[in-house]
Amino acid sequence: MKNPILILLIFLTVLSSCQPESVNQESLSTNQEASQTKGLAEGKMQEPVFFPSELPYPFSSAVQVGDILYLSGEIGDAGNGTGVVPGGIEAETHQMFKRIQATLAQHGLGLEDVFKCTVMLADMSEWPAFNQVYATYFEKGKYPTRSAMGVNGLALGARVEMEVWAYNPQKKASE
Repeated sequence: MKNPILILLIFLTVLSSCQPESVNQESLSTNQEASQTKGLAEGKMQEPVFFPSELPYPFSSAVQVGDILYLSGEIGDAGNGTGVVPGGIEAETHQMFKRIQATLAQHGLGLEDVFKCTVMLADMSEWPAFNQVYATYFEKGKYPTRSAMGVNGLALGARVEMEVWAYNPQKKASE
């Protein structure tokens, strides 16, 4: 008999490479069917709702899709046409949060409804200073998930920009 360990390893390799694919396809098919069934039961799938920006640029300040409100990236803009607030990363971060809170408030939400943040920093060496300010805006232990990256440039020469996703449950047509 040839090497039984080699035969067993080949068998296990073939088995493990085939099984996940069929499980994933089956799960995907089941999830798609459940999603379609839910949409049909509710009458139709909800269309995105766009909330245009007050700024003269081609973007929306927020878009509601299902139960999620997606906010466009916000910087520490002074709001008076002078650019970002003076004072560096800390001042810009505080101003950025004021602007995010104002947009959330327009939708009846607050920072406690935010569950995902994407942070862009012009200089990653300012990450510790940003984090000190950031942590003060969320309840300890209930921080949103977060991604961060260093970027080559931000609008108006900003040091930081952040976009957020917030949970904003929508009433069903039957409610």
